[in-house]
Amino acid sequence: MATLEADSSYQTKAERYLHHALMQYQEELNNLTPKRVGQFIMHHYNKQRPRLLNLDSYYKGINTKINSATSRRIDEYGADVRLGHPFAQEIVDFHTAFSVGNPINISVDQDHNGQEDEHQQLDKINHENGVDSLFYDLFSDMSKYGRAFANVYRDGDVEKITRLSPANTFMIYSNDVDPVPIMAVRYTEQSKIDDNLDYQQYVIETWTDSEYKISNPVAIADGTVVNGYNVAKTDKLSTLPVVEFWNNTQRMGDFDGVISLIDAYDAAQSDTANYMQDSNDAMLVIKGDIDDLLDGADLFGNPDDEEYLEKLAEQKKKLMASIKEARTLFLKSGSTGTGQQTTVSADYIHKQYDTAGVEAYKNRLYKNIHSFSRTPDVSDENFASNASGVAMQYKQLGVIQLAKTKRRSFSKGLSEIYGIVEKLEKAASGPWQLDYQNINFMFTDNLPTDDVATIQVLQQSGAKFPHEYLDRYAPGIDTDELETMRERENEPVNAMQEEMKRLQDKTSQLGDEDDD
Repeated sequence: MATLEADSSYQTKAERYLHHALMQYQEELNNLTPKRVGQFIMHHYNKQRPRLLNLDSYYKGINTKINSATSRRIDEYGADVRLGHPFAQEIVDFHTAFSVGNPINISVDQDHNGQEDEHQQLDKINHENGVDSLFYDLFSDMSKYGRAFANVYRDGDVEKITRLSPANTFMIYSNDVDPVPIMAVRYTEQSKIDDNLDYQQYVIETWTDSEYKISNPVAIADGTVVNGYNVAKTDKLSTLPVVEFWNNTQRMGDFDGVISLIDAYDAAQSDTANYMQDSNDAMLVIKGDIDDLLDGADLFGNPDDEEYLEKLAEQKKKLMASIKEARTLFLKSGSTGTGQQTTVSADYIHKQYDTAGVEAYKNRLYKNIHSFSRTPDVSDENFASNASGVAMQYKQLGVIQLAKTKRRSFSKGLSEIYGIVEKLEKAASGPWQLDYQNINFMFTDNLPTDDVATIQVLQQSGAKFPHEYLDRYAPGIDTDELETMRERENEPVNAMQEEMKRLQDKTSQLGDEDDD
């Protein structure tokens, strides 16, 4: 039986590219010398960084394929419109907003009794770092790049959490069966706009569970870093302070799998725009006996004179080029069998456009991009129809399933962050009194809900709600202002009740006097 040879010829170019671009670096900690780390940096710079920058470019709507330097038109005088569509941004922003658009609820249950415990130091750290915005950015990086990085360090009496760019940060893991992170690496460009990019200097930082090192500036693009670098400073650490978040086991972004579809949609829309522009500049065809300046010129020359024939051919090329540039084509009319000249006419010529076929093709691409990225197409007329709750959940099934996977991975990274915080607090004898494993993270789907309709259904079923609760749904006014207005409204009633009470008391007093 024939066997499949395991050689590089079986792999496609794209597979080899992704193999390097998604590679998880592994090594023994003792082997991570500046020279060995430099080799990892060189691989990341040449193999992984280009993909990450490309993903960022698509997120910004600067789609690489459609904006390539090569012209997309055979005719140099035709329109060459390049339309890039920010599907990547829509996909990333939707999945990020769905999962963490509503702030993550962080709670502590030390006794496991279902009651939330006080955690003043945790609240202080979260407030100092603005974790709602920070966690949103980290989740967005995870969706965009397939990975995200956070660095934790102590500043004064509180821990600070910062985001590190995945474009110049990576983690090295152990060679164990279950690899664990042993070193984080970041190379930061030294901004000097007058430098040659091939010799741009970078500062290299490494973190382990015991040391932080920073290097003197070193070049990367020219390969200098593979020979190692000089360490400028070393600080002691109590734990590895960098956390890597994985979007999935492959560390692929949410729109990685639909980039080819985005490119196809860009090309289709650009071709449509080119057609519309070319139609405005359609070529004018004039049929008739139009004198050609070069017509018959070859009859007056010597057919053996190569220099003359080359000049004549060059002049004809220039004439044809000027005709194309003027978008006008001159043609001679013919003659009938009796020698009578045919009719002279003028008309525009352009390609026929299959409107139905092209639009159906673009719509199919548009739907596939949303379907395969598990992103709802909110422009679909059927999406916002009056479907039942169960039917709407089926439409959002892909989003919900993906969100659960992403949230599990993100929660793991958050737990690691607070684990580092706990170690730093204990090392500094801080007021931390928690076990980070008892910190819980609750995510709330960020979806539009019709709360008023739900309350009405419950009220019709016999449920009763206090006015203070219903006040929350009053449009265009906050609850405090509403309470003030209600008090003002009740002032005349209260005044009348006080007056009636006063009269009753006076009547009672008069009655008592008569009895006396």
